[in-house]
Order: sequence, then structure tokens, then C-alpha cells
Amino acid sequence: MKNRLFLIAIALFSSLIYSQSSLNDYEMAIIPSKFEFQKEDNQYRINSTIKAFLKQKGFEAYVSTDVLPEGFLDYNCNKVFVNVIEDNTMFSTRIKIEFKDCRQVVLFTTDLGESREKEFAKAYNQSLLLTLKSFDKAKYKFSGKTYYDDEAQEKLKSRDVESVSNEVTKVIKSETGVTYEKVTKNDKPVTNEIFVKAKNQATQQELVLYKTTRSAIYLCNKDGKSGVVFAKNEVWFFEYLDNGKLVSEKLDIKF
Repeated sequence: MKNRLFLIAIALFSSLIYSQSSLNDYEMAIIPSKFEFQKEDNQYRINSTIKAFLKQKGFEAYVSTDVLPEGFLDYNCNKVFVNVIEDNTMFSTRIKIEFKDCRQVVLFTTDLGESREKEFAKAYNQSLLLTLKSFDKAKYKFSGKTYYDDEAQEKLKSRDVESVSNEVTKVIKSETGVTYEKVTKNDKPVTNEIFVKAKNQATQQELVLYKTTRSAIYLCNKDGKSGVVFAKNEVWFFEYLDNGKLVSEKLDIKF
């Protein structure tokens, strides 16, 4: 039973850290006002057209020069970044659209849209409309994922532990629109934090233990190994898989 619980916890922990993002996990998109191949902002109306298209598909989309909602840029890993890539030939204008997450992982790329029109404005707009048609291949539908805990995790990784509970931006949606609210310790009590800190008395190593739905079971990454920390007969253990074998390491921890 404990082994099964451990394996479930390991799978859960690994998925939290290493799971690949999907375009469906994002509802917000940011579009540069000028792509690398453009000579001026919104040249040929490419940027504003992409914004209008994404809004039609259900995204909350902004061009970087728009008046952005307060707090929109406080945390970037809850949005996709849109880029248009030019791949012209001597006789044709060809572009495609790339969607990346905050870690520069490509989530989706449209097909190349190509036009042989000689007039640049017409060529780019024809190519854009063609490449946008292939967006349907993404089968985009927002999953409803929230990024509150992910933002806290990012701050933990940077060791900015003190700011975890008082610098997180909460996205609030209502019939009148979307607002971004700073969550302070008064708004979110420390007892609701997603982690606790403990020290291994034997090595003086500080551990960050991530809470689970079970009060006496924590997820932990120790010395590069992902595992679970739990108490058995008032003795704490760190268990992890090493080359497919279960390893149990006794801990002398103090919270």
C-alpha cells in the first residue's frame, strides 16, 4: 500500500515538474508590436490581425503596445508568446506563426502560408490568412488551467521564499472583464502555503516539502532526486526510485 502510494506521489511530483505544456492550457496571449522582419509597428496590419483572430478563437490577446491590464505582465508563464517567422523565396512571400510558452518551448506552429503576389501588402496579408487557416489543426479549447500555484513554484525555485505568499498575482474574471489582483499575506494566510520548510538535523540541510492532500505526506526534491517524505512510527523517511529500485532514507527533520 505504501509502495503504491509512493509511486502515485512520484508520478504526481514528476508531472508537476516535467509535464509538457499544451496550447490548451493558456487563455492569454501577447503579440509583439513589431516582428523581426517588419520595419515598423503593425506593418501590413499583421499584428492587429493576429490579435483579432486569437480573440475570435477565445484568447485574451494583446499587442505589446496596447494598454495592458494592471498586473498582466507580473507573471509571464500563464500566457503564450506569439511570433511570426518569415521564410520568403525569390518569387514568394511565406510566413508561419509560432506559439511559445515562457520557457521558449514551442507549443504549436501553423503551416506556412504562401503568396506569389508581387505587392508586399497583399502578399503578406494573403500569406497570413492562409497560415491562420491551419490554426484549426491545434484544436484549441482552453482547459481552464490556473497558474496561481505555478507562480508560487517559480518564486520558490528562485529561492524568493518570502515573496511566495505576498507577491502572487491572482486573475479574477467577471462579467465586466478580467482584473489582476496582488495577493498579500492578509489575503492568503501563511497556513495556505503550498510548502513547509524543514531542516535535516543530521546534515543541517534545509528541505522544502510540498504539501499533498495527506497531512503527513510531502513531496520533495532532495539532492536531485524526486520522492516523498512521510512519517512512520514518528520516524521520518525520504523514499525515491533509483534505477527502478525503491530507496528509503531515514531523516532527522525538524519543522
